[in-house]
Amino acid sequence: MMGAERTLIDFLLDPRSYPETPGTVSHIETHISHVFIGDRFVYKVKKPVDFGFLDFSTLKKRRFFCEQEVLLNSRLAKGIYLGAVPLYGSGGGFSFASKGGRKPAEYAVKMKRIPLERLLFKLIGEGRPLYGALEDVGRTLAAFHEGIAPYRGARFGGVESVIAATEENFEQIRPFASLTIGRKTLAMIERYTRTFIADHGAGFAERRKNGFVRDGHGDLHCQHVCLEHPPVIFDCIEFNRGFRTIDILEDIAFLFMDLEYRGRFDLSARLHKAYFARLPKALDEELLRFYKVYRAVVRGKVEGFAARGVEDASERERAVARARDYFGLAGHYISHFKKPFNPVVFMGLSGSGKSTIARDFSPNAVILRSDEMRKEITGVGKGRHAYSSFGEGIYTPELTTRIYCLMLERAMECARMGRKVIVDATYLKAEQRRDFHETCIAEGQNPFFIHCFASEAVLKERIRKRMEAGTDASDADIAVLEHQLAHLEEPEELPGYRTLRINTEDAIHNIVQALKEFL
Repeated sequence: MMGAERTLIDFLLDPRSYPETPGTVSHIETHISHVFIGDRFVYKVKKPVDFGFLDFSTLKKRRFFCEQEVLLNSRLAKGIYLGAVPLYGSGGGFSFASKGGRKPAEYAVKMKRIPLERLLFKLIGEGRPLYGALEDVGRTLAAFHEGIAPYRGARFGGVESVIAATEENFEQIRPFASLTIGRKTLAMIERYTRTFIADHGAGFAERRKNGFVRDGHGDLHCQHVCLEHPPVIFDCIEFNRGFRTIDILEDIAFLFMDLEYRGRFDLSARLHKAYFARLPKALDEELLRFYKVYRAVVRGKVEGFAARGVEDASERERAVARARDYFGLAGHYISHFKKPFNPVVFMGLSGSGKSTIARDFSPNAVILRSDEMRKEITGVGKGRHAYSSFGEGIYTPELTTRIYCLMLERAMECARMGRKVIVDATYLKAEQRRDFHETCIAEGQNPFFIHCFASEAVLKERIRKRMEAGTDASDADIAVLEHQLAHLEEPEELPGYRTLRINTEDAIHNIVQALKEFL
């Protein structure tokens, strides 16, 4: 780090430097900028770098792109981007005040602070349903794309741009393919991509002719969406016009892919419904799939770069896992396009609502419920209860293992026959889930896991009510739940795009309806 850059960072880390004097200032560094977060405002300074696709190497260019960032983001984040603020040289340091005719030495984009707790990716991480919010996002983005004038030039949005971008991806992925993707999967993605372009080359030109190529956002994903009212969508690409002057279907495809990467096909379905209700002529399902594959490959490539660039072994493993999930999602789009998920596993602790959702979800499906299978094996009548401590009675580890093996066997039998299969069990252990997932994949099935959860207080209250009513097949009582809580292994071993985490404290009816839309 150069001396001037270090001096600037020290200046902007000091709350006393700012006109509004924040209580604290935190610092985030990316490969292209420094971001300083105060109590109410955020300042972003661009680094003096030139990566070819991005050039901030001179003060004049940094000022221009600061101004572009404010202008472009005002379209979807009204009132958030406040301006390009000059920073003046002052006695070997910096100042926000212009004194003695000093000229600006640097520029910063000033923004209002966005509530981080309302960011889409964070709320997804909490398992929030968010269905109405995603409809708002869909309508907002549709109105945004509709309001942009079509691009009428020949430089952007043509098949040449698509070929250049996709081939560059493959060239950059090959050196670390064995680490993150595997040669066979990469060859499948390359084959699909090139075949699609060869078969639809004229279609890209037709889309541009019909006005679907526009100056959009370019970086639509869950970390850039804040679920305020109306939604705030920020941090568009300002540094390269070609990255954002694209088919609007490619623009929105990034958000579809990012939601699905996180297992939220339910939210993707709501976004799809709202967005294309306003822009039905923009929809081409085959092209949308192509762009989702492309976006997943780009993200897999980026995570591959990250894996090679970090020294910490655990962080490298996490980056590799993320890359594999992105490439796995790309393969999923290619191999399972328009194929429904089957079998579907509803899993979670006792009282999490999984059985209620599974029962109401699909009346025509074969439902395999571990509680009923446990009684079937032990000879306990359906209407009887056999409460016992965990590890005793009908809850011995040996019996549990037998039940999970039998559920998998029956699920595969039904799926092979083309039946819709719903599996309802706690699946507390990674080994149980991994066995189910790997068997499904080996047999060419398309499994999906819905992890239902709620707070401990809600779980216990549901179990108490269930025991009082005595109408449910489950024999899990509070003691069983407490054992489950102590021994639950989070489903981190499953591909993210095959695992939907949902907080069931919201109205379960709404969750059931949303799941029906995409399953």
